[in-house]
Amino acid sequence: MKASILRRLSAATLDFFVVPAVALIIMVISGALENAEAWSNGFPWVRVLLLGVTAYLLVNGVLLWRYGQTLGKRLCKIKVVDHNSGHLPAFWKLVVLRGPFFPLLHSTLIGLWYLPAIDLLLGLRGDRRCLHDWVCGTSVVDCSTQT
Repeated sequence: MKASILRRLSAATLDFFVVPAVALIIMVISGALENAEAWSNGFPWVRVLLLGVTAYLLVNGVLLWRYGQTLGKRLCKIKVVDHNSGHLPAFWKLVVLRGPFFPLLHSTLIGLWYLPAIDLLLGLRGDRRCLHDWVCGTSVVDCSTQT
């Protein structure tokens, strides 16, 4: 059964806050943004992006690989499956094709709200597949009744 829009939005919201929190912890532990040199040439966008990707993979990598879920999806009892077979998609598809869409959520913080809106609005159609689902060949399904 297809995952409801409410569950998908809830999972995305949880991931929206958890992943940056982990990235912040990594930044503090590693000292990546603590010295003045890190800020000397403006905001270190590349460093922050790489730390964000690292945090995303730390928080969600194993869950995606083993269960087809991010932390938010796991808590909301939904998962990503291959659209045609219904099985877990290949890990490379999740990371290479689907993964780059996650930073789009955070583009809203710098005024690019329309990027995630385009992606997510497609999820309102009958098949509930967002743009990133189409690119990756996946669907998000309800797994609350599965054992």
